[in-house]
Amino acid sequence: MTLSLKEMFSGWSSGTKMLLILSAALLPLGVIAMLTSLDTARWAHGQRQLAAQMAATMYAAKVDAAIDSRRAALHIAVDSAQNASTLCTALAGRAVRDNDEALPIAVRTVQGEPLCGAPTPTLPSTHRPTQQRDAIWIDANHRILRIASLSSKNGLIAETDLSLTDIRPRVSGSEDLPLIDLDIRDEQASASIYSRIDPPGQTLIRKPVLLRARPLLVIATFAVKPMESRTILLIMLPVLMWVAAAFTGWFIVKRLLLMPLAQLQQTIDHFRTGKGFIAIPRLNTPATEIQELATSFATASRQIIDHERELELGLQRQTRLTREVHHRVKNNLQVVSSLINLHARGVTNDAAVDAYATIQRRVDALAVVHRNHYAEMEENRGLSLRTLAGELASNLRASAPAEAIGMPIALHMISANVSQDVAVPVAFLITELVELMMHCNPNGSILISLEEADVPLQALLRIETLGLNDGAMDRYPGIARFDRIITGLARQLRATLVQDRQAGRFEIPIAILS
Repeated sequence: MTLSLKEMFSGWSSGTKMLLILSAALLPLGVIAMLTSLDTARWAHGQRQLAAQMAATMYAAKVDAAIDSRRAALHIAVDSAQNASTLCTALAGRAVRDNDEALPIAVRTVQGEPLCGAPTPTLPSTHRPTQQRDAIWIDANHRILRIASLSSKNGLIAETDLSLTDIRPRVSGSEDLPLIDLDIRDEQASASIYSRIDPPGQTLIRKPVLLRARPLLVIATFAVKPMESRTILLIMLPVLMWVAAAFTGWFIVKRLLLMPLAQLQQTIDHFRTGKGFIAIPRLNTPATEIQELATSFATASRQIIDHERELELGLQRQTRLTREVHHRVKNNLQVVSSLINLHARGVTNDAAVDAYATIQRRVDALAVVHRNHYAEMEENRGLSLRTLAGELASNLRASAPAEAIGMPIALHMISANVSQDVAVPVAFLITELVELMMHCNPNGSILISLEEADVPLQALLRIETLGLNDGAMDRYPGIARFDRIITGLARQLRATLVQDRQAGRFEIPIAILS
């Protein structure tokens, strides 16, 4: 079964709820601070990228400057000569110089045949210079750059070499962004200008820069220093602050509010009336409201105990009065029964004697109910039908008509209790039916039984006589009065009395307590 959010949270402790509330309240601030820290980290990363790009551009500019210097010296040499012999004579005299350094220059024809100068490999067809563009390519085997230029005056090709060692950058070991590798590439080959011997195992940044001397490309690789502890702490600080603030708030609330309340609750749970006042424990909390609440509970416990003492005294007085009333009613019923008995002894008419006996049996039935009710009142369990029927049977046998003296009355009843409202009509009903059977079947026997009914908290009361003659009850002179009485008693019991006068059997369901 799916639980709602409210039902799911209702079983959690107040400390857990407080922790969740504080965490949710402080979470937006923590997220904002963390995003700010991340933006700072991203800005620092962007600055490193920008610094790497600038450093790569600077290294590329130095390579461009070295290549431009060689190209300028080469152009001066080839453009100043009128023909191949003049250029070769100049080369023989080592007249062509670059920064006071003699350049190794070779002269070729347009077809690429060598004429003079330093011996060089055959000029590749893919690197032939034109009037608009010099040819520059990488010789990875000799770790040099070859530069070839076509003279516009004499149609000769002059070429020279630029050692990669000459353009190797000066790298300081104290740089914030140390250079790891510096490579130069063209469309067909690549070579390393600089390579660090002991590269650190760190994150690398590669920055390619296209040179002016196309199609050469310089690729600079830099090492990024690992993230420092203070940077990591700066990023994680908002999260740590969020967690610390939530747990600090939870600890303060739990220590100063929830724990004292739990102590107070435990004390109240152990409080029992009649065991003295509430002993308020020492509460370690500066919250005056909780202290005042504890004092209020102590005051309320005193008032409850005082009130219960007053109720107990009142109950004792009421019990004494009730007992006195029951005692007086019992005595009065005994007096009435005695007066009826005395008057019955003083008459000689049989009809009057029977009338007095009938009245006395009703009074005895009421006295039995009253006596049993008084006995069961202390435990408040109701009246026992078995006990009630037993006493009624004894009284009825004692006051039976002369022709029915000694008539057996048997009981077969389950253990069940009833209220006084049920006991009174049941007692009168048993009296009326047994008296009728004594008059109609004086030589028979009577069975009073109580069985469980199909309906909960109900029992079936059955009164029957054995050996009844056919039509004996219908011929009884007081049968009309009997019908009116038992109809009224059945109405009081809110049930239907089932009669079988030919068999002498009567049944009625009654309400029971247990």
